Amino acid sequence: MKNMFIILEKVRKRIKSIFKIIGWKIMYQKDFSIGTGTVFYPLNHIIIEKNGKIKIGKNCFFNRNCSLNSLDEINIGNDCIFGESVKIYDHNHLFKETNTLIRKQKFETKKVTIGNNCWIGSNVIILPGVSIGNNVVVAAGSIVTKSIEDNCVFKNDISSTKRYY
Repeated sequence: MKNMFIILEKVRKRIKSIFKIIGWKIMYQKDFSIGTGTVFYPLNHIIIEKNGKIKIGKNCFFNRNCSLNSLDEINIGNDCIFGESVKIYDHNHLFKETNTLIRKQKFETKKVTIGNNCWIGSNVIILPGVSIGNNVVVAAGSIVTKSIEDNCVFKNDISSTKRYY
């Protein structure tokens, strides 16, 4: 009986994910593309403004509470997995005009790219202009402000990026 409940719960989550993806496709049309087999667990958010675009490859998995925010372009390769609460931004607020409220100033935008076969750990923040190579692991809690080459493990500490291939 317990196994049947677990299976039904997985089916329910998969169906909910499919409907969420359909909603995003309807809302964002050509600005949002997604490959087959990609799954979103509950509470994920995709926001595409003005000239923004989001492209997600095949067989990706987004755990709970991930957020992708695009004013420019976010590209994610195939077979990537995202832990809970990952945030990806391709823009930052400008704030140099001291006589203008920050919320009324424009944005600076830079494309974000994530390669194939990446694991982005829980609570990671990826900021504008970052390119993450193929076969990269980003440790939970990291803030990624610079690009990461292929075949690396990245973590925010003194040792920083390490090649493992």
